[in-house]
Amino acid sequence: MDGSDRLSILREALVARLGPQRYELWVGPHASIKYVDEKLCIGCPTEFEMKWLRSRLHDALRDAAMDVWQRDVTIEYHVLTKSAQSTGSEPERAKATSTKTTAAESTVTKTATGKSGAVAAANTENTAPRLDSDSDAASGSGNEGSTPRGRGSKSTVATGATFANYVVGPGNDLACRTAQSVARWLGHYGPLCLFGPPGVGKTHLVYAMLHHWKHAPARVRAIRLTAEQFTSEFLEGLHHRALPGFRQKYRSVDALVIDDIQFLVGKRATLDELLYTIDTLHERGRQIVLTCDRSPGDLQHQSSDLVSRISGGLAVPLELPSYATRLGITRRFAAQMGLPADEEIMTLIATQVAGSARQICGAINLLVATSQAQGTPMTADLTRATLMEYVQQNTPTVRLADIQRAVCQVFGVEPGSLKSKRKTRSLAEPRMLAMWLSRKYTRAALGEIGAYFGRSSHSTVISAHKRIEGLVSRGANLHVADRPCHVEEAIRQVEAVMRSA
Repeated sequence: MDGSDRLSILREALVARLGPQRYELWVGPHASIKYVDEKLCIGCPTEFEMKWLRSRLHDALRDAAMDVWQRDVTIEYHVLTKSAQSTGSEPERAKATSTKTTAAESTVTKTATGKSGAVAAANTENTAPRLDSDSDAASGSGNEGSTPRGRGSKSTVATGATFANYVVGPGNDLACRTAQSVARWLGHYGPLCLFGPPGVGKTHLVYAMLHHWKHAPARVRAIRLTAEQFTSEFLEGLHHRALPGFRQKYRSVDALVIDDIQFLVGKRATLDELLYTIDTLHERGRQIVLTCDRSPGDLQHQSSDLVSRISGGLAVPLELPSYATRLGITRRFAAQMGLPADEEIMTLIATQVAGSARQICGAINLLVATSQAQGTPMTADLTRATLMEYVQQNTPTVRLADIQRAVCQVFGVEPGSLKSKRKTRSLAEPRMLAMWLSRKYTRAALGEIGAYFGRSSHSTVISAHKRIEGLVSRGANLHVADRPCHVEEAIRQVEAVMRSA
């Protein structure tokens, strides 16, 4: 067995001992492993990583080497020179930082690091902050931009997420364009905050940026993790007096991406640490990207300092997809699953599942499972029957009062005015739309809908429904807050308010 075979077996043994995520994070292809002069030489991109490997993973390296060579092997750690990192050639040893550790010395290392080493290693493995340089992610994949050789695990949501396969519509166009700008010009907007309800594509854009950085000509070191992971690592570092290493890790990157910052609400110490991290990266011209399931204004009473930092950068909303966007998402998911591109079925899904991309994916999964279970082809009739059940199970109950509130909020009218007898356009149009939505989202009788909106006859509801249907078919406009607005856009805005309630 030659040397290269033994090194390949050694790496496989390390994956088995450390787990794929931890291996990719701290060893992976970015760490050089060579066997020279009867010694195992481990080259690391930075001194911090060299010290981390030596103190936390030495036992695993020693045991794996013992399995491969069937004897104690001297392990030498060193920092790769910049030329060695960029060319991937045989590493030159930086003598000032190189250190040797044998199997006999491992006891001293473990004693010196104490419990903090073991806990920090376990924390890194469990929280798995993804350092990737790119992710092939379709809706996200954490990464290292085009950075020192990507490390990190790819989540299922991350597989294939790029800007190229992001379905753009009115509710996410600005966010997509901004994310592309940030990916090209690091630090241009700092920090960037993408906010919106779950399933609107925030994570996809995050992983698309990471994917771009990984494949960019310039090296970009990026870390992506969730706010929960950031909190866990911070608390471990605080408890075990390891904050210097924690800060070195997250304040020395070119781009730091943190998902779901709403998780930090009420965590004063962690918020303060994040604010210092944001300030440090911003002063260095580095990029910070945050995602949140609510607007920065909604965080104001919990952390005005965080909102202040976000306000100094750029906060971009993402909204639930419009019909055209949902149709594009449906086609994309169907193509990924190898389903026939039946336009009637695609239209039915996009029309009936008026929610997020995740809901559309769930509906398609249910259709496929139902078709397979029944042993029948996927037809329009099967789709209608399956979607009816799916929508009932996944759509929250909507009351007439919910529709009234949402319509009034979007059109800027008083709640009681929809029930008045006035027939001015500023009231008639939102009233008709409210009746149309009531027929779509509730099981209320026509007479009940009419009475709720101050009309004595159910024929008024039928007339209002026909009027809105006609406007939709012609692509006409309504007047929202005294400004013309495409009728489908007005409907989308009202539906978004209804879902966010």
